[in-house]
Amino acid sequence: MFFDSCKVFIFLSFSFLALSLLSACANDKDENITTVKIEDPERKYFPILQGQRQNINVKVFNTGKHPLKISAVYPSCGCTVAKYPTKLIPVDGYGTIEMEYNSNKNLGYVGIYTTIKTNTKEGSQTFFFEINVVPDPHYTKDYEELYNADKENNKSLVKELVDGAANQQGYITDPQQMRKFK
Repeated sequence: MFFDSCKVFIFLSFSFLALSLLSACANDKDENITTVKIEDPERKYFPILQGQRQNINVKVFNTGKHPLKISAVYPSCGCTVAKYPTKLIPVDGYGTIEMEYNSNKNLGYVGIYTTIKTNTKEGSQTFFFEINVVPDPHYTKDYEELYNADKENNKSLVKELVDGAANQQGYITDPQQMRKFK
């Protein structure tokens, strides 16, 4: 009987200690929450010729009381590559996300949503741009010609042009989770 009551007491003590530690960790996360403002979160660019690239710079301002951390940037299309600041963005400071859109595989209207994962209450923000890709009026190259021209210029890897990068073939259905194809 004595041993059973000791076991129960020890179990309850450890449970209380574990819950206390977990709640302390949860409070630490809440203390690092900040707010963010994206400069011009919806943009419409002038038309470009098929095969050209469009550079896009997105300023992300930290409007909160704690440093801003951008943990990931996910464009909705493999035709867009994003580089983002890996260092913390100080209070009242800003960081720039540099994106490059490659129009080789597109023709006509293109709309790209980009999810920016941050340490904000929402967990992520969205940036959107749209652009029209038009064919060259003098000569319209087919996909194979564009592919070979890009291959010769070594601006991208052959396999990535066809299949996309192996580590970028995922999709987001919930901003809190990232799923990968297997």
